[in-house]
Amino acid sequence: MKKKIKLVVTKIYDIFFAKIGNLAIDRYMQTHFLFKHLVYGDEARLKIAKTAVINNATFNTISGNIEIGEYVFFGLNVTVLTGTHDYQKFGRERQITVPATERDIIIKEGAWLASNVTVIGPCIIGEHSVVAACSLVNKDVPPYTIVAGIPAKVIKKITPPSKSDRTVGE
Repeated sequence: MKKKIKLVVTKIYDIFFAKIGNLAIDRYMQTHFLFKHLVYGDEARLKIAKTAVINNATFNTISGNIEIGEYVFFGLNVTVLTGTHDYQKFGRERQITVPATERDIIIKEGAWLASNVTVIGPCIIGEHSVVAACSLVNKDVPPYTIVAGIPAKVIKKITPPSKSDRTVGE
């Protein structure tokens, strides 16, 4: 009898905390207030879709625009950099000389950038691609691929879903 009661109590406990956990995740996904991102440069050059989850990312828009698509999500400490410096300059000139444009970064629908990823523009990260943790992206990432490493290289292709397998958001 005690085993049955313990089992029932354990199940109720598990269900209760699973529901609380799911509510917390849902609330976070709706509010995005768990972390605040940082922007260096003109915030008008940063476009983030309402469905994107970017956590505590750092964005540098000094040398281009950054566009984050629908259902993109970031792990922690992702850095997206359009800015660069001219290594052929020296002293103060190296510190302050940066290109003003043409280093845009586009992260397309459904892409997942895991924790501690750095993206250096110009580049496009394709639809539903995955960038492994601690990777450095410095060129285009094809859609439906997994990339990893420094610099990031394609390590696997992802099979796109058939039209009938797609979820409501797509």
